[in-house]
Amino acid sequence: MKPQTIVFLMAVLAAAIVCPIADALAQDSETAGSEQERRQLLGDWGGARSTLADHGIIVDVQATQFYQGVTDGASDDNWKYGLKGDYFVTLIGEKLGLWKGLSATIHAETRAGDDVSALTGISPANSAMTYPVAGEDLTAITQLLVNQQLGNELMLSAGKFNAFDLFDLAFHSGRGIDKFMNTSLVIPLSLARTIPAAFMGAALLKLKGQEVQGAVAVYDPNNSATTSGFDPLFGDTGLVGVWKFFHESGNGGRPGYVSVGANWSGKEYALVEPSSLAFNPGEGLTLTNTDTSWSIFSIVDHQLWGDHSDPTRDLRFIGQFVLADGGANFMEWTVSGALEMNGPLPRRDKDTLGVGVFYVGLSDDFKNTAGPLLSLAATARNQAPTMISLQETRGLEVYYKAQITPWFALTGDVQVIEPSISVEDTKLVVGLRGKTTF
Repeated sequence: MKPQTIVFLMAVLAAAIVCPIADALAQDSETAGSEQERRQLLGDWGGARSTLADHGIIVDVQATQFYQGVTDGASDDNWKYGLKGDYFVTLIGEKLGLWKGLSATIHAETRAGDDVSALTGISPANSAMTYPVAGEDLTAITQLLVNQQLGNELMLSAGKFNAFDLFDLAFHSGRGIDKFMNTSLVIPLSLARTIPAAFMGAALLKLKGQEVQGAVAVYDPNNSATTSGFDPLFGDTGLVGVWKFFHESGNGGRPGYVSVGANWSGKEYALVEPSSLAFNPGEGLTLTNTDTSWSIFSIVDHQLWGDHSDPTRDLRFIGQFVLADGGANFMEWTVSGALEMNGPLPRRDKDTLGVGVFYVGLSDDFKNTAGPLLSLAATARNQAPTMISLQETRGLEVYYKAQITPWFALTGDVQVIEPSISVEDTKLVVGLRGKTTF
């Protein structure tokens, strides 16, 4: 067993010891607003947080640290440390002297350090560190929306959308910060081809209580995570719509939903297929054919078990499926399934345990084109015949998130990823994630 793996297992064991200690401290604390009781580490900021909220300005600051390593299956087995900062500001129009139902939401993000995603292939092992721009340290505003409530069930939103925030709002995906870390288990991965991390657009949301039941949006499929998005605005156009069918089943009326959706992007994408290859003097091999892209998708969430004496404890199944065009989108279909249990251990009702599997199916045209090209490149590099083929990516992820205090969570994570490139070994990715709310 490699030293890094031993260090990781020791850290997980330490977390298992710390959890009951933190539990006891929280129960013994009798001081209101103590470090164990308050939701944010810095509390009310000396009264500033409450004062701002009273005037319609709600501020939330989070910092999430990652320490991951590909302990088997990669030539680079150095462990990577990364930091993700999230800064949320919500403006309530009525409290600011404007009209009722108006609000604005701003999300700025800082990405610093390094991550292992480049070592894990098509399905990045750390979705939170893939943006604003992977491999660069920078801060960017990835969401800036103006929202208007239209009655009790409709809301209109326009501006810059953060795709991970949008999926978290509609499907409680965790953004790679709170639940699974692999991108295939955070979002339906095929949609990432046509829906970028941040984009300009407008959406009409249908609400059912606190849940988003449906949405239809027109958007610009060009990534604007690190730009204003206005230059050019809607150089290309995309459409996406989704609807949830809520249901209850079983004697206890276990809740859940089945959602169906469709996406179309008018952006022209390069087709990786044999007929698209051409040799141009001075440029080498190029792809000459382009096309628009479409996909249909479904997300399922169903409660399999619920603790009648404690509504915070339950076991849920979450599934995602996407079927794409297979031309402009080389990820022709993707599927994932996961079990998540809230409160898996006695007296640990705020903890979460998750086990998920995923599968990424590549189109035949992509495999039949990219495989021979990779073989040619490897043969020239190795100065010996080298055959490379492409295959479907599949993987497994297991995590345990321990809520040490209301403002700090520590997650242990293990992933096994079978890569798309045939000559690469199966990857074993292990790591820790620590999230602090200030």
